[in-house]
Amino acid sequence: MSLRPSNAPPIQDMPPPGGYKKLDFGRYLPDRGPKGWQLWAGASVLIMYGFYQVGKTNKRAIQQKMQERKVRYALGPLLQAEADREYMERELVALRKEAELMKGVMDEQGNPWKPGASPYIGGQWMPRRIGYFMRS
Repeated sequence: MSLRPSNAPPIQDMPPPGGYKKLDFGRYLPDRGPKGWQLWAGASVLIMYGFYQVGKTNKRAIQQKMQERKVRYALGPLLQAEADREYMERELVALRKEAELMKGVMDEQGNPWKPGASPYIGGQWMPRRIGYFMRS
C-alpha cells in the first residue's frame, strides 16, 4: 500500500549558506606519468639499442659461420682422401670377387673375361656406385 501524495512542498537538501568550501583538485591528483615526448624518446632509444644488439649478434654469427666454413674447407681434402681410400679398398674386394666368379667365362668376342672391364664402350672412367659395394 502506498502513501497518498500530500499537498506539502517537497523537502530538498540544499547547500549551506555561502556554498561549500572550494577544493584544490591539483593538490590531490598525482602526476599522470611522463609526458608524450618523453615516452617517444624513451621508446626510440630502446628500439635503437635493440637494433644495435641485433646487428652485433648478426656480425658475431657471420664470423662464427665463416670460421666453421674455413675449417670445413681445410678438412675437405683429408676427408676426400679417406673416402677415396675406402672406395679403392671396396673396389679391390669387388674385383677379386668378380675374378673368382667369372673365372671360366668368355666375353662376346671369345676373349677371357677381364675383371673390372666395363661392358660399355666409352673413353671416360666413372667410379662405380658406392651403394653396389655395400651389399657384399
